[in-house]
Amino acid sequence: MPPRKTTDFGLLFEALVEDLRIQIAASVDRTLSDFNKRLARLERRLDHLDPSSAEGETAANRRVCSLCARTAVARGLCSAHYQQWRYRQRKSKSVNVNHNSVTAVANEVQELPVGAPLILSTKTPDIATPN
Repeated sequence: MPPRKTTDFGLLFEALVEDLRIQIAASVDRTLSDFNKRLARLERRLDHLDPSSAEGETAANRRVCSLCARTAVARGLCSAHYQQWRYRQRKSKSVNVNHNSVTAVANEVQELPVGAPLILSTKTPDIATPN
């Protein structure tokens, strides 16, 4: 930061140059950090495509989550992302099962003649049960 109450343009100029040098160095550091992260992601992707070209790391160290930089546990995902994936899989299966059972009940109802009593079979799960 340049001195506030000075008329010496030499000191003012040196302070401005120093401030610019610090700002440029910080900007370059951020840019290099971003490039390093991108390069690491590209290297991980290439290692997944061709494991024989990977460096001398062990197989466990090479496995990295495809969504973040943490160590992969299963299916190329870290533990947090794997749990999210499992939750979504279970949720989609339960939605499909419930949809299929509702469709089966609706088909049974449509097959009945008009005015016939409605008796649901015990083969289909109860529709009123909460998920």
